Amino acid sequence: MQNQHSTPSESQATDSQSSAATQADDWQDHVAKLADYAAQLKDDYHQQGKLTHQLAIAEWKLSLRSLALITILLGCFASGLVLLWVGFLGIVGYATFDLFNSIWLSIGVVICLQTLCLIWLWRNAIYLSNKIGFSKTLNSLKQLLKL
Repeated sequence: MQNQHSTPSESQATDSQSSAATQADDWQDHVAKLADYAAQLKDDYHQQGKLTHQLAIAEWKLSLRSLALITILLGCFASGLVLLWVGFLGIVGYATFDLFNSIWLSIGVVICLQTLCLIWLWRNAIYLSNKIGFSKTLNSLKQLLKL
């Protein structure tokens, strides 16, 4: 027959064995939870990547649409400026003809005004084209790469 009462040392040994088994089970549970969390995190990042990709595509399409509309509006604005300039030249030409009764003088004044406008546009285009570039950035990068 077995003794139903165990000695304290046997009881402690049984408790430590069950405690060790419980700790091993807890450790395995923690590792399993960490693996689940890692898988969920991976899925969340993957989902976030997909959503970011969709957002980038939508913004790209919207940007292209806006750029197309801006181009159309700038074309209309430029057409309006051309019509305004042609109207101004017509008025100056008519006024010159009305004052001096000379078609050649009117044509000469209009051609001079048009030439002055073209010279002004050309000088501004050259001035602005000289501003294009990254000279300061390139110099900064050269200095950075020398270090």
